[in-house]
Parts: sequence; C-alpha cells; structure tokens
Amino acid sequence: MATACLCILAVLANYPRANAGHLDTHDCSSVAELPSAVSEVSSKALEAPIKLLSWNIQKSHTEGWEQDLQKIGDDRDLVLIQEASIQADTQGVLLKPMHVAFAAGYATESEETGVLTLSAVPPSVECSMTSWEPWLGTPKATSVTKFAINDSVDTLMVINLHAINFTVGLEEFTAQIDALSPLLTSHQGPALLAGDFNTWNDARQAHIEDFVTEHELQPVSFTPDDRSTFWDMPLDHIYLRGLRALEAQTIAVDTSDHNPLLVTLEFEL
Repeated sequence: MATACLCILAVLANYPRANAGHLDTHDCSSVAELPSAVSEVSSKALEAPIKLLSWNIQKSHTEGWEQDLQKIGDDRDLVLIQEASIQADTQGVLLKPMHVAFAAGYATESEETGVLTLSAVPPSVECSMTSWEPWLGTPKATSVTKFAINDSVDTLMVINLHAINFTVGLEEFTAQIDALSPLLTSHQGPALLAGDFNTWNDARQAHIEDFVTEHELQPVSFTPDDRSTFWDMPLDHIYLRGLRALEAQTIAVDTSDHNPLLVTLEFEL
C-alpha cells in the first residue's frame, strides 16, 4: 500500500504547543525548504553535547516503565519514543518539562499510540508521515522535526521512525523508508534518523544500509550492545549525518521488549 504523507497542524489538542511562534507545515516534503523561517521562529536552540534517548516503550504496558523512563530520560535533550501511548502520559513522567511532537499511529477505542519526540527546546517545524501494515491495515507513524542550532544558520532534522513489520516481501517496507529520501536530500544541515526499524532479516537491513549510504548517514555503534534482536538481527538503530557519537550505550530493561538506546552527540565541524 502506498505511503501517505499527513500533516499534523498542531500537536494533539490536549497537548501544549511548543511555542507561540511554532511553524507548521502542510506537507512533510516542505519541511526541508524552510531553513530561514525556522531560524526566525525559534527563540531557543539545541547546543552540543546533545543527549539522546531512543526507545520503543511497548505502549507502556509493562509495570515499572515510568521508573525506567525517568531514570534514563530525565537528563536527555531529545527523547524519541516509539509505541508511545497517549493515555499513559509518557512525557508527564519526566521531571523536567519537554516540548511534545506526536505522530499518531495505531489506535483502539481506549488507546492511541504513535511515535513521540520530546525535546528540551521547541521544534520550529514538525510534520508526520503515515504508512500502513499491509496485512493488518494498521498505521505506522514517522515524526519529522527540525530544531535551530546554537550559533549556526543550519538546522537539525530529527526523524523518529517506527517501521512496517508484518510483510512477506519488501515493497511496503522500502516505500516507507524511501519516502524519507526527499527530506534528507533537500536538507543541508545535520540529520538524525532513529527508531525501531524492524530490521529482522538481511534484506531489510541491506535496504537500510543502502539508504543511509545514499544520504551519507553513519550508523552508531553501541558499547555494550544489548539492542533487542529478532533472528539475531538488531531492530533499533540510530544513524547520523553532520553529528558524531561521543558515547553510545544500551540499557537492558524488563519494562519493554526493546532495550533503550542512549547516545551523547556533538556536531561535526
């Protein structure tokens, strides 16, 4: 099924907006075309070192997730959550206030989940992309945000991805990944692509490697590497362009079927 690109003109109505000058976009592809507007509306900017957490939190269904998130997330500048539950109030667990960008994914009558990007400074641009599981007919979300960078005219693009899982072939999976290509091609500043890639076989991982090579993104290596695996294939990844990892580790937890990834980043000169 073809990948559809959907705009979120605001964060969910019951969530606070990032700031009064927040800039929304009508199409994810237009995000890359707005560097000057971004710098004008951003009153705050990210500065290195940037502490990042990326974690599929399994819809916050396992007891104790709040304590784990608070323990590993409270000192982070960027927190990228996959399978975030609106009803669980994920961002409310962190002690420091964070700006919220949510891209809606799977929903039932009682729960809405998706990918959640929390940031210490307000994003100046946000949009979302939605793809569909071909067997289940359920949505998989991708959140795209941009941030001003301290003492720079460049902006940082952050892509928070939850990849399609249940397919026999690669068509839907590659369509979801390749839909990001125009964003990364047009964006001239540093970029960060992270999340749950569901790379559970060689063909999926090979496509990701070809894609990130094309866009000059480098993989982050982890020590220790306790990333969650399926058929011995790591599912979660972080890829960087214009950034380097000063530290990168995984934390083994019992509160999700994925272990969180923690990275400290600096900008490349």
